[in-house]
Amino acid sequence: MNSPAALPSRHERPFLILILALYLLVTLAYGVINPLFEAPDEHWHFFTAVYIAETGKLPQVAADYDTWLSQEAAQPPLYYLLSALLIAPIDSSAARDTVWLNPFASIGDADDLTNLNRAIHGPWEAWPWQGYALAAHVLRIFSTLLGLGTLLFIYGSGRLLWPDDGRKALLGTAVIAFLPQFNFLHASISNDTLITCLSAAAIWQILRLVREPDGIFRSPSTVQRLLLLGITIGLAALSKTAGLLLLVYAVGVVGWLWLGQQAFKEWKPSRATLQPLFVNLLILVLPALLIASWLWWRNWNLYGDITAANQFIRIAGGDRHYTFWQVLGESDGLWKSFFAIFGWFNVRPPAGVFWIWNGIVLAALIGALKNITKRHLPSLSTLLSPHTPLLLVIWLLLVYAGLVTFMMQTEAAQGRLLFPALIPLMAALVYGLTRWSWRGVYALPPLLALATTVYCLVGVVRPAYALPPLLDTLPATAQRLDAEMGQGLTLVGAAVETETAVPGAPVTLTLYWQAAAQPAIPPEFKLEIFGRDMALGGELHSYHGRGLYPATLWPPQQIVADRFSLYLDAAMETPVLAQIFVRLVAEGASGVRVGAVKVTPTAWTETAETAVTPLAQLGDSIQLLAAQLSADTASPGDTIFIDVTWRATGAPGADFTTLIHLAAAGQPPLAQADSPPLGGSYPTRVWAAGEVIVDRYTLVVPPDGLRNGRYPIWLGMYDSNLARLSLSSDGQRQPNDVFQIGWLTISQTHQNE
Repeated sequence: MNSPAALPSRHERPFLILILALYLLVTLAYGVINPLFEAPDEHWHFFTAVYIAETGKLPQVAADYDTWLSQEAAQPPLYYLLSALLIAPIDSSAARDTVWLNPFASIGDADDLTNLNRAIHGPWEAWPWQGYALAAHVLRIFSTLLGLGTLLFIYGSGRLLWPDDGRKALLGTAVIAFLPQFNFLHASISNDTLITCLSAAAIWQILRLVREPDGIFRSPSTVQRLLLLGITIGLAALSKTAGLLLLVYAVGVVGWLWLGQQAFKEWKPSRATLQPLFVNLLILVLPALLIASWLWWRNWNLYGDITAANQFIRIAGGDRHYTFWQVLGESDGLWKSFFAIFGWFNVRPPAGVFWIWNGIVLAALIGALKNITKRHLPSLSTLLSPHTPLLLVIWLLLVYAGLVTFMMQTEAAQGRLLFPALIPLMAALVYGLTRWSWRGVYALPPLLALATTVYCLVGVVRPAYALPPLLDTLPATAQRLDAEMGQGLTLVGAAVETETAVPGAPVTLTLYWQAAAQPAIPPEFKLEIFGRDMALGGELHSYHGRGLYPATLWPPQQIVADRFSLYLDAAMETPVLAQIFVRLVAEGASGVRVGAVKVTPTAWTETAETAVTPLAQLGDSIQLLAAQLSADTASPGDTIFIDVTWRATGAPGADFTTLIHLAAAGQPPLAQADSPPLGGSYPTRVWAAGEVIVDRYTLVVPPDGLRNGRYPIWLGMYDSNLARLSLSSDGQRQPNDVFQIGWLTISQTHQNE
């Protein structure tokens, strides 16, 4: 970076050093706090490097591929070759036997509440690092240093774009340096870090070429610079297939510069006019081909595809044949993951983080549009000028087009795949922000960016992998159970935090476990939430500690406070007092009831009955709104359904049973259908004011002993002591505290339809 315009001035240097130092501090902290292999594909990248370090040869994807390497075995090898050199002195031979992948891991779903961890983490990963843990952290630091290189090229590009205002270069560098996804990526083991760095290096070199005052076809330094650019592109092609896009782009830029030089001359194609173009293209392309063509030849022979992309698609489940419009439907995930999605695409920060970054982008967009509307459309000479921003826009579009093409074949809506285009994105952001005359525009966006990435580190990533606390005694707020669950585990107690929920909402609870001794095999547990008729309304199958803390890691005799959440089934029938059971997934293991949660409709449905005067008032807090018999004539042995609508005007506070009697007034019942409302699945003790409960009762007419005639049906309620609730209708207390809801005619000759 020997161009004077690319070097920081004396006043800028301290700010640049501060930005880079803060980047290193934050990113290294991400690398320590985020557990190993909790980044997309990280363990595959690691084991690919280990394979090369141990065997001294490149891997390949066989039909029965190595699942520890997966599709990374088909990746361009430069990142893995460099990584293998770095970890060669470290003994990682026990890695495959030690790394413990979580079989219940939730991959790619940021809505999940448990099993966010791809791996189980134990003392073998703790400081001081040894063996494979040391090797993995060395590679994470390598990625962090590659990110530092990317930032230097971003700063250098900013100085080339705005040679008279170094503040803009600092602004662009700072915003990228504190982009949470940039920090997270560069704290992980990933070949994306190398292609991002080499892409930034190539774009910086291209910007230097187009800023040559005499043009690249007359500059004495052209050969050296084109040669260096070709080498950079060749190395990029050995890092990831995006390097091929760089080669196409660089060739296009050289041709564009040549066209701009010839645009306003009267010339005819001749050897003299075309020779400079062909010579410069040869200087550019030849080193790239010498460096990378062997890989394309190898891929073609092994896979029939010079990019080996067909292996990625095969391992991912085959070509999904998406259209462009279907790919656009995944733009929300692509957009958010450009800023801040962690873990295996399953740890998402709160909406406020995205609001801040959306605000920064929106401010830049408005600033850019405000300036553009004041200017005329560019002329042809401007479009052909080597200084035009179209050069950067084209690179951004080329990267996006490559990603879209890949997304049409397989799932790949991950923002990090746009990082090779960070320089154009930085330039657009800085251009828009600096259209505002407010001086604070140079400080506020970097400060906001820094705040978001620090928050994501300590407030999002760290809690996502926090182990449950260890206790000596059961908290007073928990229900004591002392249930022997098998495999040496005791469920000491439980506390259900969520009292009321709606379908699709989370239920949070804490289970308090204790192990007499560490089990030999990690127990799996199941938590099940049952609704009406014991229909399953929610389920979690997992290791303990949200999937992070299997019982084989517990200290004996201490209580593990396992707090977690799970979603109710969105189609769960309501209202219901859902019952929660826990069991170990082992032969003969039985479930233990640990509590209940009231599940209500999202909104209580208004019916025609709710607007009318109630038929009867039962006690102080229950109204009978409607009662309807399914038939008014029946034969002995027939079944009659009685649909009842209740409304709670307050909290009954106790359990009541509905009385349904077929009987003459004041006489013992001839038939009855007494039952708690909704068969006991939604007891009256949990009813609340404003709730409308649609209920049904089943009355079976006795098969014999009834004479033909017309019989009244009565309704009331009674408590656990068989004491009836007071019942009034039209303000009048009813005899025996029952209300006649209809008549049933018994006919020996009647036949139900």
